[in-house]
Amino acid sequence: MKKKEELMNTNLSTIKEGSVEFYIHKIDKEAIPSKSMTVFYNKKMEINRDISNIAICSYNRIYNKKPLIIMDSMAASGISSIRMLNECKNIKTIYINDINPKAVDLINKNLLLNENINPSSHIEVSRKDANYLFTEFTQNFYTKSNNSEEKPNVISIDPFGTPNLYVDAAFKAIQNKDGLLCITATDTAVLFGVRPKTCIRKYLSKSLHTEYCKEIGARILVHFISRIANVNKMGIIPLLTFYSSHFLRVFCLTFKNRDKISQFFKKYGYIIHCNNCGHRFIFQDNILDIPDGCPLCMEARKLIYAGPLWIGDLHDLKFVDDMVALNDELQYSNKKRINKLLELIKEEINKPISFYNIHKLSRILKISNLPKLDILINFIREKGYIASRTHFDFLSIKTNMDINTIKETLLELKNN
Repeated sequence: MKKKEELMNTNLSTIKEGSVEFYIHKIDKEAIPSKSMTVFYNKKMEINRDISNIAICSYNRIYNKKPLIIMDSMAASGISSIRMLNECKNIKTIYINDINPKAVDLINKNLLLNENINPSSHIEVSRKDANYLFTEFTQNFYTKSNNSEEKPNVISIDPFGTPNLYVDAAFKAIQNKDGLLCITATDTAVLFGVRPKTCIRKYLSKSLHTEYCKEIGARILVHFISRIANVNKMGIIPLLTFYSSHFLRVFCLTFKNRDKISQFFKKYGYIIHCNNCGHRFIFQDNILDIPDGCPLCMEARKLIYAGPLWIGDLHDLKFVDDMVALNDELQYSNKKRINKLLELIKEEINKPISFYNIHKLSRILKISNLPKLDILINFIREKGYIASRTHFDFLSIKTNMDINTIKETLLELKNN
């Protein structure tokens, strides 16, 4: 390999992220993130990489304390993998893969730049289609007579667009009990109801473009991942599901138990939304049996639905608590932002599905002086209801109040 000094040429620029430095092509440094980049890099996804590293470290502390086997299937510049090697010390083997030959070249240069990180870890760089990588690994696992192959404990899928093409092969490759699957979706227009027909085609679910469409999209994605797991005789437990900027990221734990998988079918359902009054509720029966009218405003034929989707919890409290503790120990530039995100996520656990945008409701009610969310939440709790903020929308609240009672509460606060 060339020496590091020889790699610094007019085509490359050095960037620092997290605890490491790495190269990207200068032409890509100020470019709008797109497939046309020489090697894909998105500065806004740094928080994704921060949270991913914290999540993998927490997984290693709670669910799998052995040295990890990690597969980064779409590594691009390799920054995620290199940061994992430097920040998650207990890594036995890491597979760094990208189908783009220029990306693979850059990965090797970035590894050389950071050649002193985690010397005990075995690193394999490859240039393969992600599905081919997963399938090849699965094939080797079942055909090696000496059982020298071990299934990955962690697989990361981070595509430009939908991850739907890769989930099935990933489940075949990953450790089927207590494996960690980390999946990103950036096709938010599809999941958030802007392109509902495409959502049906890609995720086998109907989306809705409502004020709480980000949560609907997250639940459609988790449901899709869970159903593909079921096809592979596995189930998943969502440990963390978060939205930021233009993407959704799901961290889920695999399990293999037929009876438990069947019990998890109760976590599949629909969200019914009234286009007249804004009321919404969960529906678990046959969607053909949807009520004719809204149970709140009694308006007929105004009900629409989203789903099937995941109606269980999107996060695990023990896991998120450990991530909060780890984030306090680290010195990421996004530390405060991550802490805020995780604390809001903790508030969402065991809360009702969907949320209400208080600015939108205040405009409808012509309330000019908006109450602070914390004051409103406490006021709702004093009335005996559940209420919290949500990371999906900083201007919204989750509550088991119906929309009419929320409006009455806002007017009551206005008059106080």
